[in-house]
Amino acid sequence: MQTSKQVKEEFLTKLRSLLREYNATLEAKNHWNGYAECGEDVRATVEIPSIYDEEGNQIREWTEIDLGGYFTP
Repeated sequence: MQTSKQVKEEFLTKLRSLLREYNATLEAKNHWNGYAECGEDVRATVEIPSIYDEEGNQIREWTEIDLGGYFTP
């Protein structure tokens, strides 16, 4: 049986590997800029930067993936 600590370490290792593969960042923040009494809109987003070749041609577009407030496969 895997312990909770082992599961966490394995998951984070795989997540870091995926983020490194795409040179991506993962951020969770409140996207609501309204009044405090209106609540929050906390969403997780992944940003993947563009890639350019030696001649300056774009070979991968900048991409933002909105995972929302809850994400499941």
